[in-house]
Amino acid sequence: MKRTKLKLKNQNSKIKNSNTSFELEVKEYKFRIEEFLKGYLEGEKKKLASISPASLQIMDFVIEFCMRGGKRLRAVLLIKGYEAVGGKKETEIVHTSICMELMEAFLLIHDDIIDNDPIRRGGPSFHKLVEEWKKDKAFGVSAGIMAGDMLSNLGASVILSSKFGEGCKLGALKEYNESLLSCFQGELYDVILENENKVSEAQLLKMIGLKTSSYTTVAPLVMGAILGGATDAKIKVFREFGILLGAAFQITDDILGSFGEEKKLGKPVNSDIRQGKKTLLSIYALDNASSSETKVLKRNLGNKNLTEKDFDDVREIFIKTGALDYAKSKARGYISKAKNLLISAKFESEPTEFLLELSDFMITRKL
Repeated sequence: MKRTKLKLKNQNSKIKNSNTSFELEVKEYKFRIEEFLKGYLEGEKKKLASISPASLQIMDFVIEFCMRGGKRLRAVLLIKGYEAVGGKKETEIVHTSICMELMEAFLLIHDDIIDNDPIRRGGPSFHKLVEEWKKDKAFGVSAGIMAGDMLSNLGASVILSSKFGEGCKLGALKEYNESLLSCFQGELYDVILENENKVSEAQLLKMIGLKTSSYTTVAPLVMGAILGGATDAKIKVFREFGILLGAAFQITDDILGSFGEEKKLGKPVNSDIRQGKKTLLSIYALDNASSSETKVLKRNLGNKNLTEKDFDDVREIFIKTGALDYAKSKARGYISKAKNLLISAKFESEPTEFLLELSDFMITRKL
């Protein structure tokens, strides 16, 4: 499939896909998305000037947190979902795509509170940032909850204030709300599973579908397609494609959570093991470990005082039991099915090729 000229451009240049790697193309999208995102949040900050200096300071923390980084892949997926069904309003869809980044920031802030994680994207998690400022743990948590709620609502406002047709906006907003509801259900299920002694692979995959796929891949693709006026058949394809893509993304994320580099990840690399988080790695390892290995796993999974040696022991068991290879194989299988589904759907060629490359990136990424 021949790459065509990339439609997205910054204010000063055009980029040709034939001369641009996938990574560079993502960076160009990231540039425009962040430009709109920062401008939007700065505009919201001005509305707080009449409330209190503390409100402005907390909004500064919100802006700093939202602008910290990430590849903005959820926003990019929304753009590509729109372009794949023939959408042509370039500037408007890029602007609207920031709703996914606002949703993501909301969920990350709340997730860090739930997991009591101190680090996010190479800096303090939001509630820790506020706690350090006020020297008050309870205030930090309260501010984090409210800031997250605000970001969620701002995401919806971005959709409603966009210049797409009313029917398209309402359809996209419905998907936005339903994806959040699914994510909340998945987050609750995740917390429940953490306290279960035995969790099956089927239970884990159900949780991933609810918590991760819903907002990471399904919602942006489907929302973009809706805003582009897609048929129900095209939307169904993106929903199925997104479920597969999201499962591969989460499995890979869990692998990186135990075998990645903390500096690149921007969060503690052993937090999943310390929290006793149920992942495909831990489930498969427990099902296939020897009696001595099982004792090591049960002693260390969920151990808040995990030492570096304990962490290394668990990782070694993940390798010896075949858990690491199994998880990688499972992710590759999902991506293979997702790509076949996408190719058969016959969307617009350039967005299709981008999404095929993105699919491969989901399981080859290092961070």
